[in-house]
Amino acid sequence: MTLVEALDQEWRELVGSQRTAVRRWADHYEVLTPCRTLDDVLSLAKLKSDTVLIALLTEVSRDHDQLAARVVLQTLVGRMVRMAQRDPRGSIEDYVAALWCVINSYPLSRRPTRIAANLSLDALKAVSNDRRWLSRGDVSLWPSSASLEELLAPVGLDGSPYDSLPSGDTEVRRVLEAGRLLDLIEISDAMLLQRLYAEGWSGGRVARQFHLAESTVRVRCSKAVRRLAAHAVELADDAAA
Repeated sequence: MTLVEALDQEWRELVGSQRTAVRRWADHYEVLTPCRTLDDVLSLAKLKSDTVLIALLTEVSRDHDQLAARVVLQTLVGRMVRMAQRDPRGSIEDYVAALWCVINSYPLSRRPTRIAANLSLDALKAVSNDRRWLSRGDVSLWPSSASLEELLAPVGLDGSPYDSLPSGDTEVRRVLEAGRLLDLIEISDAMLLQRLYAEGWSGGRVARQFHLAESTVRVRCSKAVRRLAAHAVELADDAAA
């Protein structure tokens, strides 16, 4: 089964099981008042794109509502397919994973118009940036725990180089806790990283628990680790406090 087929199957299941969430959204947002199912929301997004996406992204940014994020993703899957088809080096998995990341970090207050176009362009930029970051022909699906430590070098949690620190889940948990306190990563990304690095789960197991594609988990974790690495000094100060 391809990723698009899996997304379509998941969507059908969500449509049949998430009417309560749609009623809650309809109570909070006038534009969604006529909606009874997720398909209604999807259809309305074609007619009133920005207004519907503003409602959904507000839920994403305020309450980390992953169902709302999933609806936004569904509105743009077709675009991602077309973009991937035009990209000889990018796959649909790359584009969907990048889209999921930008949906969950979209700056709604700064960019409240042409949202669908902005999300699509952001996904394209993310795929291009990841391609430059990863060495061509040498892509590791899951960065190792050692890689996490290397990315956070040279400053460890107590100010010393990481190679002098004991390895293990305690250090990873302290990094993630500090990252959350400093608002460097979202709670959802911290949970993904904790499962992978602190608890030793496989990528497939993490993806199944959070109802994500493995490629989505890979991209989200890679981006989160890079955000942490860019603030190694702040992490060290906060974790040591």
